[in-house]
Amino acid sequence: MALLAIVAVFAWLTFPPKHTVLTPSFPDGTIPGAIHIHSTRSDGRGTLDEIAHAASAAGLKFIVVTDHGDATRAPDAPVYREGVLCLDAVEISTAGGHYIALDMPKAPYPLAGQARDVVDDVTRLGGFGIAAHPDSPKTELSWREWSAPFDAIEFVNPDTSWRQQIVPAFQGRAARPTAFLVERLFSYPFRPAESIAGLIQPTGVVAQWADAASHRRVVATAGTDAHAQIAVWRSSDPVETRAALPIPSYESSFRALSVHVRPERGLTGEAVSDAGAVLRAIRSGHLYSSLDGIAAPPAFEFSASNASGTAREGDELPAAGGPVKLRVRTNAPAWFTTTIRNGPGILSGDHHEPEFTVEAPGGAGVYWVEIRAADRPWLMSNAIYVRAANSPAGTTERRRAPAIQQQSLIGGPSKTTWRVEYDPTSLAAVDLPQATPGPGGTGGSQARLRFGLASGPPALQYAALVVDLAAGLGGNDRLVFTGRAEQPMRISVQLRSEGGSWQRSVYIDTVDQERTVFFDDLTPVSGAGTDKPPRAEIRAVLFVIDAVNTRPGTSGRLWITNPALQR
Repeated sequence: MALLAIVAVFAWLTFPPKHTVLTPSFPDGTIPGAIHIHSTRSDGRGTLDEIAHAASAAGLKFIVVTDHGDATRAPDAPVYREGVLCLDAVEISTAGGHYIALDMPKAPYPLAGQARDVVDDVTRLGGFGIAAHPDSPKTELSWREWSAPFDAIEFVNPDTSWRQQIVPAFQGRAARPTAFLVERLFSYPFRPAESIAGLIQPTGVVAQWADAASHRRVVATAGTDAHAQIAVWRSSDPVETRAALPIPSYESSFRALSVHVRPERGLTGEAVSDAGAVLRAIRSGHLYSSLDGIAAPPAFEFSASNASGTAREGDELPAAGGPVKLRVRTNAPAWFTTTIRNGPGILSGDHHEPEFTVEAPGGAGVYWVEIRAADRPWLMSNAIYVRAANSPAGTTERRRAPAIQQQSLIGGPSKTTWRVEYDPTSLAAVDLPQATPGPGGTGGSQARLRFGLASGPPALQYAALVVDLAAGLGGNDRLVFTGRAEQPMRISVQLRSEGGSWQRSVYIDTVDQERTVFFDDLTPVSGAGTDKPPRAEIRAVLFVIDAVNTRPGTSGRLWITNPALQR
């Protein structure tokens, strides 16, 4: 009896509060859903039908399944299952973290490699990209390419939350859960959604998002990251699960948090049309996120107006309209605290009323709302952007002064040798030189690579055009060339010295397009002792086709025209 009493007291002291049932006092025009879900097609436990069933039981109206992949699988068409609109997307592993791509067709080549290049590819293909679990303590999962123009970011992710409760032990040779995580594991069978929501802690991602949003529109969303299992032993990333605990379930994850999207119209039951409306709303940032394991169902509205007009979440308002009136309406309990923020700072806080208006001074701003239950986040809106007319658009495009000197790498006094390299199982040959027509009949110089990568699992298959240099790069700071291939592809432009290699991925289309690669944009590949290539020590320039962005078994031709070093 004494033991039972101790257990009962422990449970009472450590259980998260039962979630508050709210009255939806007004219709806010949103539909609840979940983004970032994994099925048996990658490292999830459930089939698509099982996931849809759990979503229906939790009251969701849409789900976005994001199984791991390289985007070369054609996404499934939108479909309704048990009244839930099911959308198919993909989570891509990059060298700088994981990136979710929505609303995108099948990619013509594997998307992988540097994060900035995957972001570029997703944008080119018309997709919408979300930087996934950016504050994950697991390095290969966390997003680290903050200079890339990603479209959206996850500010909440339960998979990250439980990982953050694992601490090193025994000098880094093992890990152990914190007491807080043990408490949530103990309470999960009794209050699953509350236990998941209770793990969510304040995050530094909000500051990262606010910084990016000060320059351009960046959508903030919660990511459910539902797998319906926690792997006990993992061998890779994406994982191949050998053994797993079947928690948390899909349904409990869906009851713990949700994304509330405001489409331009209600859902009709026609999957393709409804998918377009939901995806347009996500792209526009017409959404907010809530931790339903704390309180549900939420109702929320946020708008801003000045002399120029009225805007809602995700929209922009001209700063020329002067002071801005910000209006908030919510069904949050009176003991919850509502704060209006401008970027990372507080504009007006400590609000407990269900409806209020705050005036902000004229000028640019990034206004958003955060509602907290005591010290726990409950609801986060997207931003309303107030922009000056001359506000520069965010861009990562490289701008440099025009070249003042050029050294051709084909023909003339370049003193270079062209050849091919390839792994023992692949094939490559170079045709050089070929005269090509140029503007005004001036002509140019061209090298053609014929390649065939060996089939089989992606490994070290590669084929490369190699330009041997007589004496380094000199004072040159860039490589300029025109590229074309038989199919869209990415190649790796590399510089090699005796001490290592440095590379930059470049997109090549089926029509001639000029490309410029700045040497200080290159990153180390192998054996490099420095972050940036030592120009005087470089002895070769390579144009590489490998298994990072090309499927094994692929063959074709690549044309490199008028390659030149510039400064």
